[in-house]
Amino acid sequence: MWVIRISQTNYVSKPLVVTGTHKDNDSVQLGDSLSGRISRRASSTTQSFGGRTVCRGPYLLALRVAWIAVAVFALVPAVAGFWALWGESSLDALFQSGVFSVDSELPERLTEIGIGTDALLLVDLLFRLLSFGIFALTGIVIFARKSDDWMTGLSSVLLLSAGMTWFAPLNLLGENSVLFEISQYVGHSNPFSPETARTVLGMSLLLFLLLFPDGHFVPRWARYLAVAAAVHVVLWIMLPGSVIDPATWPEALSMWVVVMGAGFGIAAQIYRYFAVASPIHKQQTKLVVSALGAMAFAVVFLFAFNPGLGSGFENLTLVTPRVEAIYNLVLLVLLALAVLLLPISIGISVLRYRLWDLDVLINKTLVYGALTGILALGYGAIVVTIGTFVTRSYLTVAVATLLVSLAAQPLRRRIQDLIDRRFYRARYDAARTVDDFTARLRQEIDLETLSNELLTVVSQTVAPTGVSVWVPRNTRGVLNADAETMYRIAFSVAGGSERIRGIDFDEIELDSVAMDTLRRAPGPLDLDRDDLASASLESFRDVYVRLAVPLVSQGELVGVLNLGPRLSDTDYSTQDYRLLEKLSSHAAAAVRVALLVREHDHDLRERERMESEMRVAQMIQQQLLPRSLPQVEGWDVEVHYHPAREVGGDFYDFMNLPDGRIAIVAGDVTGKGVPAALVMATTRSLLRGEIARKLSPAEVLRCANDQLCNDIPQNMFVTCMFAIIDPSTGKTVMANAGHNVPYICNGLRLREFRATGMPLGLMAGVHYEESETNLRPGDSFVLHSDGVAEARNEDGEMFGFPRMKMVLEQNQDHESAISSLLAELRTFAGPQWEQEDDITLVVLRRLAEKQSFRALVQPKVANPRTSETTRGV
Repeated sequence: MWVIRISQTNYVSKPLVVTGTHKDNDSVQLGDSLSGRISRRASSTTQSFGGRTVCRGPYLLALRVAWIAVAVFALVPAVAGFWALWGESSLDALFQSGVFSVDSELPERLTEIGIGTDALLLVDLLFRLLSFGIFALTGIVIFARKSDDWMTGLSSVLLLSAGMTWFAPLNLLGENSVLFEISQYVGHSNPFSPETARTVLGMSLLLFLLLFPDGHFVPRWARYLAVAAAVHVVLWIMLPGSVIDPATWPEALSMWVVVMGAGFGIAAQIYRYFAVASPIHKQQTKLVVSALGAMAFAVVFLFAFNPGLGSGFENLTLVTPRVEAIYNLVLLVLLALAVLLLPISIGISVLRYRLWDLDVLINKTLVYGALTGILALGYGAIVVTIGTFVTRSYLTVAVATLLVSLAAQPLRRRIQDLIDRRFYRARYDAARTVDDFTARLRQEIDLETLSNELLTVVSQTVAPTGVSVWVPRNTRGVLNADAETMYRIAFSVAGGSERIRGIDFDEIELDSVAMDTLRRAPGPLDLDRDDLASASLESFRDVYVRLAVPLVSQGELVGVLNLGPRLSDTDYSTQDYRLLEKLSSHAAAAVRVALLVREHDHDLRERERMESEMRVAQMIQQQLLPRSLPQVEGWDVEVHYHPAREVGGDFYDFMNLPDGRIAIVAGDVTGKGVPAALVMATTRSLLRGEIARKLSPAEVLRCANDQLCNDIPQNMFVTCMFAIIDPSTGKTVMANAGHNVPYICNGLRLREFRATGMPLGLMAGVHYEESETNLRPGDSFVLHSDGVAEARNEDGEMFGFPRMKMVLEQNQDHESAISSLLAELRTFAGPQWEQEDDITLVVLRRLAEKQSFRALVQPKVANPRTSETTRGV
């Protein structure tokens, strides 16, 4: 579906930058491909799982509401527990809460090795507050940064529930707490109990391990385990105290279920890592599994070396009160360090390096630190200065606050500029380059020049290995906004790295997912990190595109900037994203204008080409139509020819034969313009050549058809009526190759003069039927094209053959037959009628009395909007 033109090339290392520009359909195909010169760390292309974890519309609202509900459920009881702790006379309750609950005898044993109870309690409290803060803050930050991603929401819920369960003293929320009283209204004995918290944590951890990082169950049958666990939790809440309540299970069974659930989740992550994960997903999975593995290893390691398990080396019992106290202390420290790895690994995995951009943090710290210091000094100076003259303290504060507020924003910009120039020169120069480019954009309307300048600016500011500019092109090959086919109009590739053979393309048809994603994207899309579920975007990723920067103007996709990895082999920073976002917002409007100019130029050239073709076609028709009518005694000849705006294929001809007879031709070539005029000229020449051989009308058409089949363009044909009239007797012999049936009017009625046959140029070896009649004095022979019958009025109704026959039958006087028919046609079509096809009418009438024939001037056809009726007597 997606690749329209594919070129396969060998990539050669070059030390210089290679650039190229495509110029629509007439462009030269450049041999160097973008993908061949891009250096990438991963040798294999990334895989896509096809699903999306990004929510839109009502699903996004539901995700955020659900997250707020869980956050309130996790944070409020935890804060309430710590608040209740201050009301306790002793902090002993800390030792009995969460995963770090210890034996009540531990403080006494630690006293023996010199650690006092008060110090231990203080350390325990500070550790719990710090750890809970880390878990809660990490959970809130990652969801705030990616609040439209339900996988991020699940990760956040896991961290919030883990922080509440492991560190908060929920055991203090007894029957006397406010939360317990609130819980009575929801019909549960105590939904804020440690047991309920552990249930939320267990479900969150299991779902997280089965779904992270792409939102798919791996292996697929793991979804049934998740459904079973969810059903068990619901039934447990609805039926407390029953056999499905873990509180009623033996301690060994409860421990076995917990270990099996956690082990299966970690095993699912390991299976995902080795079986199906893409390189980026492997990095995310590796961090989380490493953290969970460290936690499990710490527990297993310390459990295996627990001195209280029995005899040690050579059946010597190692357990003593002092050794056991040291062991418990080491257990708490190592377990604490292992547990803190979880929020760190999840935060980095979800947000990767964008959140931890230390360079940006340092920059902002310098800026706002300097700003705060200067504003504080300024505020103090203003207060002191004004205070010497004004005794009212509130007025002094108000004036100082107002002046500081007015100066804050301009001062921040100046400090930012100063720090960037002094400490971040490269970034400052990049920002200035983008600013200078955006200032020049309004002056550039040439699409190729604008594209090349975009390549230069992007290469100078963010230094990618390659960058290309893609613009939309419609099915006619015209560049215009928001078309689904994207065309690479320019590219630039930095040399110096050699790449194995690959596949590249210049055009791609974007699917609906890609169009919607690019239109709605808030900024550059990282194709390596975002699961976009689009075959088109995967195609870009397959040719080593790292960032896709959409150019959107007035809701329409007017282009895409594709960037490869950075030359430095590092990730794009937050500052790079901001520069590209700023650049795209300004460049999109300029590209839209350039596309409109290009489209206008194309339409203008197309219009000029059509007008030129029309003039050529008109000239050909002028040369082909008879310059005079035949002079036949006793006959009246009337001709009306009116070409449409686009010159069609109608033609007629008269040929005087040596024996005194007259050959009459009326025909119509399919198509318009020069092609139709050329086929008309060929047909006319063939018919004249065959009639010179004294053939019959049927033989003339047969021979002309056989020759025309070899020369006529595909999908074109000619309808043609060929008749021979003997003026002295009125004998008329006619053959018809699919043309409109001629009429014979005898003064009383109108009848059709039929003969069957296929149009010329469709099939060789066709035989044509001949019909014969005698035209008596007063009879008229009427030939016509379909321009009259197929004319439409404002309602779309056709004039039709029945109406035409009726008008001719009512006006058989040769002086008014054609004029009456045209008058009726104008009345029917209305004043706004736009003629769509040529109109040709030829009437030959045998006079009742012999009169000398006189030919009038042939109608001019140089101007297709004019027509004349020519008569000969």
